[in-house]
Amino acid sequence: MKKITFIVLFLLLIAGVNISFALEPLVQCGNPGQPACNLCSFLELVKILINFSIQITFAFAGLFITWGAFVIMTAGGAKERVSEGKKMMTTAIIGMVVILTAWMVLGTVIQIITGSPSKLPWTEIKCNY
Repeated sequence: MKKITFIVLFLLLIAGVNISFALEPLVQCGNPGQPACNLCSFLELVKILINFSIQITFAFAGLFITWGAFVIMTAGGAKERVSEGKKMMTTAIIGMVVILTAWMVLGTVIQIITGSPSKLPWTEIKCNY
């Protein structure tokens, strides 16, 4: 029963994360009336995919933090269940920190490669070559 519930929640989560992601092309290049594809277009695709993965990560982290809190609330004094719930919540928070750190590092690398200005918003790509 847990596996079925998890699969249903996973599918609902993926469907609801960002509907607009599926409604528009990932990269605006190569079509008639648009510029040719180049390194900047590829880096823009990388940025879009990273932002999508961050949305999924935060959605899952929220789910696991909620699930961990539910496990703690229904533990009924069982120390094993309380530690299991705390472990779920801690793992979700560590996962969020890891993905945000990777986002920051990749964003900085992309800015260096493209020569984008280091002003806010730092995630914006402006190719200067």
